[in-house]
Amino acid sequence: MQLGRLCFMLPADVDEIELSGCRPNQLSTKKDGLGYHRRILAFVRQLLRRFSDWEWFPFRQCYEKQYSGTCDFQDMAGVVLSDKVGSDNPRIFSYAELYIGSNGFSEDQVLGSGGFGRVYRAVLPSDGTVVAVKCVAEKGERFEKTFAAELVAVAQLRHRNLVRLRGWCAHEDQLLLVYDYMPNRSLDRILFRRPDGSGSAVLNFERRWRIVSGLAAALFYLHEQLETQIIHRDVKTSNVMLDSHYNARLGDFGLARWLEHELEYPTPLRMSWSTRSYHFRLADTTRIGGTIGYLPPESFQKRSTATAKADVFSFGIVALEVASGRRAIDLTYPDEQIILLDWVRRLSDEGKCLQAGDSRLQDGSYKLSDMERLIHVGLLCSLSDPQSRPNMKWVMEALAGTCIGELPALPSFQFHPLYITLSSSSTSDTATTTATSNSSGYVTAPGETMFLTAPHHGDSIGPCDSSTYCATSFPSADTTLPPVDTPREISFKEIITATNNFSDDHRVAELDFGTAYHGYLESCQHVLVKRLGMKTCPALRARFCDELQNLGRLRHRNLVQLRGWCTEQGEMLVVYDYSANRLLSHLLFHHHHKTENHVLKWRHRYNIIRSLASAILYLHEEWEEQVIHRNITSSAIILDPDMNPRLSSFALAEFLTRNEHGHHVVANPKRSVRGIFGYMSPEYIESGEATPLADVYSFGVVVLEAVTGQMAADFRWPEVLLVKKVRKFESQKKPLVELVDWRLDGEYDHRELVRLVNLGVACTLSDPNLRPSMRKIVSILDGNDQCLEERVQRKERREEWKRRNDSSLSLIKRIQALGIQ
Repeated sequence: MQLGRLCFMLPADVDEIELSGCRPNQLSTKKDGLGYHRRILAFVRQLLRRFSDWEWFPFRQCYEKQYSGTCDFQDMAGVVLSDKVGSDNPRIFSYAELYIGSNGFSEDQVLGSGGFGRVYRAVLPSDGTVVAVKCVAEKGERFEKTFAAELVAVAQLRHRNLVRLRGWCAHEDQLLLVYDYMPNRSLDRILFRRPDGSGSAVLNFERRWRIVSGLAAALFYLHEQLETQIIHRDVKTSNVMLDSHYNARLGDFGLARWLEHELEYPTPLRMSWSTRSYHFRLADTTRIGGTIGYLPPESFQKRSTATAKADVFSFGIVALEVASGRRAIDLTYPDEQIILLDWVRRLSDEGKCLQAGDSRLQDGSYKLSDMERLIHVGLLCSLSDPQSRPNMKWVMEALAGTCIGELPALPSFQFHPLYITLSSSSTSDTATTTATSNSSGYVTAPGETMFLTAPHHGDSIGPCDSSTYCATSFPSADTTLPPVDTPREISFKEIITATNNFSDDHRVAELDFGTAYHGYLESCQHVLVKRLGMKTCPALRARFCDELQNLGRLRHRNLVQLRGWCTEQGEMLVVYDYSANRLLSHLLFHHHHKTENHVLKWRHRYNIIRSLASAILYLHEEWEEQVIHRNITSSAIILDPDMNPRLSSFALAEFLTRNEHGHHVVANPKRSVRGIFGYMSPEYIESGEATPLADVYSFGVVVLEAVTGQMAADFRWPEVLLVKKVRKFESQKKPLVELVDWRLDGEYDHRELVRLVNLGVACTLSDPNLRPSMRKIVSILDGNDQCLEERVQRKERREEWKRRNDSSLSLIKRIQALGIQ
């Protein structure tokens, strides 16, 4: 028997398989061939069961407890989805439940107010959940547009450091947004409060550092980890909310705008359908968007274009506020200290940066080097020249301490223009306009956009009780909101029409347990429909529900985007955005393609690996929960026509919740080994415990596949495991040219090749404690080889490797004994 590739799926426990009509001591005589096939599978399964107590095949298996013979699966009418599927998506709230929950929008429930209205605390009468209700209180088309901008932007964002949108309500002429309730309110309320004898403690430095790091992660997500770049344009302490554990949550997207990503990373689907239908694109304008004190100098130009560097500047001001405990503009200080940025710059020139630190912090409660580093990063981010400011990815690495060498030196600010020039303490603030506007690496589409100016935090919308607010009216009685894309249930009729009744012309590829088709929904969305076979297998049905529940809650430019599902007619259909061209495994391992067009170029391979690392880092550290994928393989990576990857196959993913200390708690302590043989780490095979380092191992195998063009496990060769091949190759100190994929014909970057080989080896070390984290991996792929050199020195003895991989090696011998190639 010859197999091109043998994969072992470890999905189901025995009790997940339902049997019906099992008759003891009666053998099927209908199809002798099928019976022989089943006896072969039973023989293989018996051998494997002797080796391990796990059930390792997702095939149509019948486990005999007290009976012998063959059985048939009971046919099921349809799939019963969990109530959790789609429950986390933003929804439409009724005005009644928000009115009742806020006690009639009572003054006692007001959490805060700003330029666009008030925010109320409400308790949902349906389940007692506490939420924050943001009410738009102003009149006019521009405020409706702001409301729509915030709705469309936030509805599709999923990050642990962003305030989560729960839903919205459009009642008559009233517009309301419903968010998660943040018990500790906004950062400015806690950071700037003064001792009042009530026992309120000063925000300690450890929490301040975590808040700044969380805000940096949120902005990096908005700028670089979505299909389209989002510019927040109003980053300030009053828009940084704090949850019950003082974790930063960026909110208020009323001024947010979308921009296309750099051409270096082209994507065919720049924007979701709802975003494309409701344009918020930037153009040159004389209107300023943001808050004085946080606006970058280039914003005061007559014709300026907002870029991500504007958010970087605002972040720098927030970092200085957090370090100093002072507001960006504070008229209670002497003239030379009113403007925080100008004051800290003068201290920097005098070599006295530490004097800007918050005097309320006790001596010895923090490291002086950490305070100096925080101020240094804040000043770098708030440089006058936007091109001299770092990006948020670099800022994250600087705060995490993973930057190479020392931080860049600060320039002398002696001849820099002041941020704001004050003629006297009583005169109004006048912004300087000496900064020059530089072109951005991000391109913008033409179109008119109105920039809105948010009032200063101290401004109020004026006296307004609940009755007067509820009477607020807008120009039109029928407020039209843009469509909001969230995963939904799609009718079978619509899918039949889209795929032309699953015709061969619409077939894209054969996937695990099913077939993929493409088509257009009624909304003109181009989608990929995954039609699962084996409809009567309960284990597969359970995985179908898991994939829907899990994938619909994630949002990253390198993760496949769920659009909906269908369970009518007993079908199991999953609908994704169509951006797929082919699977990574097809391009790497189908060597029968001789033409150049079918050879994956080196620059594409490196970009795929780097993008995949970013997606896994998002799953491990940057989402609301921690996600262990457990199925990172080259077959789970979909490539669009521009060779940008999207990680898919979330059916086996495990979601771990966070406790108050930020650690993760396993929701289901029952452990079972599930995954593809060749990609699973040794400790995972032994214990069944899913950890981030198990995903790191799988990622390392994919790295080695991309370099060599060889499969993770190939039973056609004496040396089955790719990891073992590379390890043997490394021990013999052969030249890397013999390891790289021969189809590249020498066209690769040698430095990147060395980096990927060393990284793949480091990620696939048998001892999980020796593997790098995904954050380190992302830094290494960005060129930080210093981290990699430290890990390359950690060698694993041959005996230790064989001991840890004994389970896999024993399994290989048993399979080879069966003559499977």
